[in-house]
Amino acid sequence: MNTGRDEYKRTLYDRHGPEAAHFFQTVSSLIIPIVAGAFIGGALAVQKGWSAAGIVVSAFAGSVTFAVWWWYFVTRVSHGAGRMFGEFIQPSAAGSYERQYSHEDAMVMRGDVGGALTSYEAIILEVPNDPQPRLRAAELYVKSGMRERAETLYRSVQRLAQKTPSADVVASNRLVDLYLAWPGHETKGLRELRRLVDTYPETDVAERARAGLVNLKSQLGVTE
Repeated sequence: MNTGRDEYKRTLYDRHGPEAAHFFQTVSSLIIPIVAGAFIGGALAVQKGWSAAGIVVSAFAGSVTFAVWWWYFVTRVSHGAGRMFGEFIQPSAAGSYERQYSHEDAMVMRGDVGGALTSYEAIILEVPNDPQPRLRAAELYVKSGMRERAETLYRSVQRLAQKTPSADVVASNRLVDLYLAWPGHETKGLRELRRLVDTYPETDVAERARAGLVNLKSQLGVTE
C-alpha cells in the first residue's frame, strides 16, 4: 500500500458531496452582510454620538448580527425552500445524491486495483441497496479476470431491479458482454437478452434486446 506523500486524501467534496459546495457558497456570500452590518452598526453609533470605541463595538456587533442572520437564512430558510421546491417539481430526484468515487478512481490510476476493490467491497456492505458500487466493482473484477465475482455482483444488481430498473438493464447488458468474452459461457448471453425482453416488454429496452438476440444468435450459430 502506498503511504506518505502519495497517499490519496479524501477532500471535503468526497466526504460531503453537494453539501460541500453549498457550504463554500454560503461562506463566500457572508462578505456582503458582514460589510453591510458593520456599516449600519457604525452609522447608528455615529448618529447617537458614541465614542470611537463605541463606534467600533457597534460596527462589530452589526457585522456579527447580519452574518448570523444571513447564515441562518441561507442554511435554513433558503436551502430548505429549495429542497421543498425540488421535491415538488421532481419528487423522485429530491434529496438524491450520486456518490462520487474519486478515491477509488485515484487508486486505480495509481495501479492499486486491489485497494480500489477492497474499498468498493466495503462500500457495498455500507450501502447494500446502492447498485453503483456493485457495478463499478464488477467492471474492475472483469478487467482483472475475476469473472465469477463480477457475475455475482451483476446478479445482485439485478435483484435490486424493483428499485433501480435502469441499473438492472446496465447489469444485464454487462453480463452479455461478460459471457461473450468467457469461454464456455457465450450462450448465457441469450438468456440475459430474453430476460430483458420479458421484463421490459413494449419498451426501447425490449426492442434493442430483440435486435441483440438476432445478432448474437447469428454470431454463435444458434438456429432456435
